[in-house]
Amino acid sequence: MKIPALMKSSIRILVLTLFLASCTNINKIIESGNYDDAITRLTSKLTGKKKKSRENVVNLEFAFKKAQARDLASEAEYLMDDDENKWEKIYLIHTRIENRQKMIEGLLPLISEDGYRAGFTFINTSERKKESKANTAEYFYKSSQNLLDESKINKDKQAAVEAYALLNKISQLYSNYKDVNQLKKLALELGTKNFLVKITNNTLTVMPAQMERDLLSIAVDDLNKNWKHFDMKENPSTDYDYHIILNLTNLEFSPEKEKSRIYEDVFEEEVEEALKDRKGRPVLDSLGKEIKIKTSKKYSSTLEEVVQFKSAILNGRLEWIHQPSKNVEFSRPLTVEVIFENKYGKLIRGDRDHLSDDSRKKIKSYSQTFPSNESMLLDASEKLKLLVKDYIYERER
Repeated sequence: MKIPALMKSSIRILVLTLFLASCTNINKIIESGNYDDAITRLTSKLTGKKKKSRENVVNLEFAFKKAQARDLASEAEYLMDDDENKWEKIYLIHTRIENRQKMIEGLLPLISEDGYRAGFTFINTSERKKESKANTAEYFYKSSQNLLDESKINKDKQAAVEAYALLNKISQLYSNYKDVNQLKKLALELGTKNFLVKITNNTLTVMPAQMERDLLSIAVDDLNKNWKHFDMKENPSTDYDYHIILNLTNLEFSPEKEKSRIYEDVFEEEVEEALKDRKGRPVLDSLGKEIKIKTSKKYSSTLEEVVQFKSAILNGRLEWIHQPSKNVEFSRPLTVEVIFENKYGKLIRGDRDHLSDDSRKKIKSYSQTFPSNESMLLDASEKLKLLVKDYIYERER
């Protein structure tokens, strides 16, 4: 199929427009000083292309020259500085130069379609990078040691966290540098906040021993992160930063109640019956078949409903107490309720096959033994345990 001349012309104009827009964008990027961004875009355009535009080749040559010159000038400036934190910046410069040169290497020799050969001056970064890498690691090492000393003397946990970050940077440079792994463990130990969860009973009610065991069986693996550690049982060798006190303040049980009522149940169903004439005979259609009609029938029954009810309410407060100062830094109320409710029924009058679903369910149920106070209290402790964990997670995440 031949492409019309007008369409060919439109396609050429579109391609030319896109090409010019692309060139304009690259020029703007270079003019703004984002040389490495321009280099990345240009190498992508030129890779694998047999015909390489002169403009792209010249732009890549120019951007590379400018980027190299700027980095070398920054390196020279940093080297004159007496501050040892310069080495990380110098190491980043060497890494950037190395990556830039690797991008260009794959294109060499770089010749445009009209024969222009681009020139690139490469720098041997091997020894330079080796030196800046070693000096960077040593600077991080000394800085981390100073921070760990500060953490020990002043009990400054943030200093230990910062030391750990520096030690982690060393591990990214060298897999096994001096005693970094041991220092990491020390930083974790010094920087981690330790929490002890405790229970106090101020309800004037003796609590089952199992209840305290249940409450202190909270799974804390998902809480032990972000430089925080939680114990449900006190460890004598741990110096706790906070006590999280679950202070139980009030416990109430309702009386065991049984209420009954008599009610009418109306069940309605749709049935299909034969249409009959005045003499009670079925009415037939033209084919001699009985004509059926749908009718609604209602069935009324009398039932007795009995409701058994008992509840337990447990109140308390969750308090964060800062151990060095003994100040309550945070407090919030807690309330859990456990309800026992059982409904059953007796059919006084009517047909059990013609009852509503609710009434049918009731007559299939039976009277149950009321739960003991201790049993309800243990159920309440299970609900309380989940609530306590949610509150701890919400505050300490």
